Amino acid sequence: MYNVNELRSFQRIKTECTVKYRKAGSNDVQKEGVTKNLSGNGIFFIASEALEVNSLIEIHLVPGTSATPPLDAVIEVIRSNPGQSEGEFEIAGMIKSFT
Repeated sequence: MYNVNELRSFQRIKTECTVKYRKAGSNDVQKEGVTKNLSGNGIFFIASEALEVNSLIEIHLVPGTSATPPLDAVIEVIRSNPGQSEGEFEIAGMIKSFT
């Protein structure tokens, strides 16, 4: 059996909650997506539009429980691919700062 080491710095946590996002520094209306997983330095979510790779996006994560506070951060989009369903896009981002 193989002993494969996880190369990521942080373990991914599977989570499904609303994420609101918009281009960093803009006053654009926030759009909504749904998270699929989260780690100490990254996020993976489903959006209804493709986002430009290397762009900076402000996110507001709304957890499904009052025991967990909301998360506000700026991410750099590192991947934006068509999703499994029509009109869905899989967005992967690296957390650059917490706001």
